[in-house]
Amino acid sequence: MEHDRSKWLAPRLFLGLVVITLGLIALLDNLGIMQVEDPFRFWPLALVALGLARMLRPAGSPGRWSGTLFLLVGMWILLHNLHLIPWSLFDFWPILIVLIGLRLVWGATSRHALPAPAAESAPQLSAFAMLGGAEHRISSPDFKGGDATAILGGCKIDLRQAVIKDGQAVIDTFALWGGIEILVPPEWSLVSLGTPILGAFEDKTRPAQPATGPRLVIKGVAIMGGVEIKN
Repeated sequence: MEHDRSKWLAPRLFLGLVVITLGLIALLDNLGIMQVEDPFRFWPLALVALGLARMLRPAGSPGRWSGTLFLLVGMWILLHNLHLIPWSLFDFWPILIVLIGLRLVWGATSRHALPAPAAESAPQLSAFAMLGGAEHRISSPDFKGGDATAILGGCKIDLRQAVIKDGQAVIDTFALWGGIEILVPPEWSLVSLGTPILGAFEDKTRPAQPATGPRLVIKGVAIMGGVEIKN
C-alpha cells in the first residue's frame, strides 16, 4: 500500500518541485540578483526536480539510485549552461566506452573456471549478443549460473528445464542499448540485485511456493537497456 501511494504522489512531487524552482528563478530575476536572459538555459532543472522527486521516495522504494543520477546529470548540464564549468557532459562520452570495456574484462576474469560439457547441458551459462540476437536453452541437472551480455542486441535464456542443485545460482548480466530475457521455472524464487541506469530490471515471475526452494540471483547493470525475468 505504501509503495502504491508513493507512486501516486510522485507526479505531484515532481510538479511541485518544478513550480517552486520556476518561482525562485523569477524572484531572483525581479530582485536583480540573477539575470535570466535566455530561460532555455534552465531546462536541466527539470532533470534536477525529477531526481529529487525520486530521491525523496520512502526508503526501499525503487528508483532512488536513478534519482541520484538524474540529479547529478541535471546539475552538471545546468552549471555548463551558466558557464560555471568549462566542460560539457558530452565531452566525457568516451568514458562510456571505457566502462563497457572494463565491464567485459571484469566479466571475463571473474568467471569461475568450469569444465566444458555439452552445450545444452552446460552448468555455467555464457551468453553474448552484439548487433544481433542469441538464444540459449539450458537443461542442465546442476545449473550453477553464469553471465549474459547484450550490446545493441538481445539475449533470450530459457532455464525452464534446468535444475539448481546447490540451492542458489547467480547470473551476472550486462545490457547496453539491448535486452536480456530470462525464463525460469515457477518453483524458483528470484532475487534481483541489478543496477538500472536509464534502463530497467523487471521481475515478472510469480512468487515461488514455497519460497525456500531453488533461488536464482540476478545481478549486473542495465544501461539504457533492460533485463526481464519471467516464468
